[in-house]
Amino acid sequence: MRYEVPISEELIDELFPFWASIFGEVLPDIAREVFLGAEDAYNGGTLYLRREGGRLASTCFTVNSKVVPSLAGFSEVATDPQFRGRGLATELCSRAVEDFRAAGGEAFFLGTVNPAAARVYHRLGWRKLAGANVMANILSGESPEAFFVDYFSAEGAKVVVASPGDRIPMIPLILCPHDWQVLDANTNVCSTRYVVQNSCMGLYVRYDRMRMQGGAWYAARTAEGKVVGLSTVRRDDAGGFQIDAFAHARFADVWGELVQAAVGKSQEGGEGLCYAVVSVEDEEKRSWFESLGFRRAGSGAEFEVDGRRVASVRMEKSSA
Repeated sequence: MRYEVPISEELIDELFPFWASIFGEVLPDIAREVFLGAEDAYNGGTLYLRREGGRLASTCFTVNSKVVPSLAGFSEVATDPQFRGRGLATELCSRAVEDFRAAGGEAFFLGTVNPAAARVYHRLGWRKLAGANVMANILSGESPEAFFVDYFSAEGAKVVVASPGDRIPMIPLILCPHDWQVLDANTNVCSTRYVVQNSCMGLYVRYDRMRMQGGAWYAARTAEGKVVGLSTVRRDDAGGFQIDAFAHARFADVWGELVQAAVGKSQEGGEGLCYAVVSVEDEEKRSWFESLGFRRAGSGAEFEVDGRRVASVRMEKSSA
């Protein structure tokens, strides 16, 4: 069976306990409101479901971007242990891929730390991304690396307040290798050159959770809606505002605008100090902050990077 978002309350009440029994009682990457259609203006959603004897047996869910229709994310792939080994999930996932292909889709992303599941996905066309437990299914047949080169070949970007429309387009940006070690200290996002990224559909959750806690975030988007940079501002317990930003190397010129957007938001929130915390190994990033009037003000909290502790520099924004 196939259901398009919005999905009925009755079915959602059946799905969430089913997923919790398989994945554990963890915060879902896709909130209940999304299944009810809260993001209909930004994203489409399709639930694939199989029942056996009236009992819920297997599911998968896709989120396709309406902002960048060539992209989609994959989640909630689950099968009741009683029905495993019968190819139910493979059947549902295969149908999802073909439906996305028929709709003109180009790149499907999913995250998994399960080797057995990864083998199934590989047979269906997904390929593991370097430095991540995330896989990409490039429907043209080219490698993910080649796709990224083409995808980020556009020019020009505009900084705007981020929205649910960035849920899927932010994935290629974060999964693309970056030279900087720590990309965003506020959301604990590091480059896949240094740290294995285990999250895919959960990346948006990190940013949205920060927003719900009083912070804000901004996206640099091309004319086609592709996300090529992100910035954040978060109020700390002392009343200060910690900011951070990163951008794809081809769009480095938009980084300053991303930082200024975050600084501007902090100034709206009061008189608290505005600062950034930068890894000591990200010398270029530190110099870029200095070019915008930030000055070194001691050390910040350490980062954990690939199992080791890395010192940081606290950069405070000059009031002059």
